[in-house]
Amino acid sequence: MRKVFSVGLMVAMLAMVGMTRDASATATVTLLWETCTGCTGFVANTSSTINLTTASTQTARLGIYLTHDEAAEVGVYLFSLRYDTDLGNELNVNTLAMNTNNWAGTDVNPSGATDLFSPLNTLTLIESGVAAGEVNVINSGSIVVGADLPGQGLLYSTGTFSATATSSPYRVAFITYIINGATVTSDGADIFSGLFSGGDNFLTPGSVVIPGIFGTATVNVIPEPGTVSLLGLGLVGLVLAGRRSRRS
Repeated sequence: MRKVFSVGLMVAMLAMVGMTRDASATATVTLLWETCTGCTGFVANTSSTINLTTASTQTARLGIYLTHDEAAEVGVYLFSLRYDTDLGNELNVNTLAMNTNNWAGTDVNPSGATDLFSPLNTLTLIESGVAAGEVNVINSGSIVVGADLPGQGLLYSTGTFSATATSSPYRVAFITYIINGATVTSDGADIFSGLFSGGDNFLTPGSVVIPGIFGTATVNVIPEPGTVSLLGLGLVGLVLAGRRSRRS
């Protein structure tokens, strides 16, 4: 009978001192948008950037994915998101669309019994008006002995889909955002992933730290085609007016 680890043991792993860094491997977090058309279903955008053409409020779901090239297994990870760090209030988490964990876990034993590499605790939302928001802590660990996230090239599965840890990302979470179109500006990245909360880290089952590469997501606003045309005509008019004034 498999021995079950407690959440407390997983958290205790993060407090261990003397952990050495494995410089030969990395874990990469990727943020990809999915847009909602009429909010009847989300459509994969496969991009970390959304370009808005109107100032209307829109809903989009941010898919959070992880890849790694660790030869050994990944035993536990914790990382967080920050958004609206410029206090522009461009984004708000749609709490009604968030379930407890946003992700049930990844089956790391596709050829046999279901062994999930699963969330250790629920997500926490920190947000206040136009102040910067934060989602803590996107996390998973090996609840069952032997159910660590497989090492490089070994099989895991997500639902009925099987892939290898070296080539395919697996879903970590979904966060649904309400985009405040009226406040959006094209000012660079708006959502950041990283080790923002105390204890955040990527670890092997032996508590070796795995360095992380953290992606961002962006919301931009671009003029509608009609607006661009009008702007172009206006510039042409200014040029012609300038020429006439010089002739006279």
